[in-house]
Amino acid sequence: MKLIQVVTLLSAVAFFSSCTPEVPELQPGTFTLFFDNRIGDQEITLREAGSTAYDYTTEDGQSFNLSTLRYYLGKIVLTGPEGAYFEDEIAVDASGTRGYYLVNEAETTSSSIVLEGIPAGIYDAVQFIIGIDEDGIEQGAAGGILDPAEGAWFWNWNAGYIGLGIEGSAEDSGQEYVDWGGGFETLEGTFAYHIGGWKDVADNENFVNNIKTVSLPLGTTIEVQSDLAPTAHVVVDVLNLLDGVGVDFSTTYAVHSPREGMTIADGISDMFMVHHVHQSAASDSHE
Repeated sequence: MKLIQVVTLLSAVAFFSSCTPEVPELQPGTFTLFFDNRIGDQEITLREAGSTAYDYTTEDGQSFNLSTLRYYLGKIVLTGPEGAYFEDEIAVDASGTRGYYLVNEAETTSSSIVLEGIPAGIYDAVQFIIGIDEDGIEQGAAGGILDPAEGAWFWNWNAGYIGLGIEGSAEDSGQEYVDWGGGFETLEGTFAYHIGGWKDVADNENFVNNIKTVSLPLGTTIEVQSDLAPTAHVVVDVLNLLDGVGVDFSTTYAVHSPREGMTIADGISDMFMVHHVHQSAASDSHE
């Protein structure tokens, strides 16, 4: 009798177990970083080089405009409070570049970076570097956005890439007109901040490492999976950088080497903040 009861019980357990639906494993999804370049609370209007239409003012009362704003970023990492982790793949060779990105204010489409294959999970922070570090240089020949033949701003092996480029005109700029020959010139009243450098060179103090890591809380948690594709709206405030390092256009108007760029590089992290996030379906698109 007991044997019959045991067999009956086991049969019932097997029956109900077979009827319990399996919970499908959540699949990877996408996450978008949208970079909104601004000057304080103003949108950026790029002017022609040498223009004397000054759109912005520093906290010290110096008027200026922008003609160029571009920066490289890479090594993006997402982390979550419960251990979720994603590290964007880096791959650089002559055929192309993965894991490094160029945001160029003159090219609207460059402002959105879509990351794919992110493990399903909950995330609340993002980290990335500004500039191109050793993984983008030591490979040698680089294609895509790191190819000088395609417009990449590359100095040389020791100095590396210009990780951040800010150019414009300022009412108080001390820059005089220079004719470099061959059709190249520097216009009066302009400024150019070219911030680069990826390593310290022991026997040459002109070469320093100006790569900066930016770590940003998202301000909330977001969920990534195959049918959820959140977007983080990152405000990039150039005025925070200029005011934070105390730029004076009358004395600082031509920065063209890693060492010269150290002070400005130290303020790079202050440019970035996550303004808000969109927790949206994969079929939606937000900025």
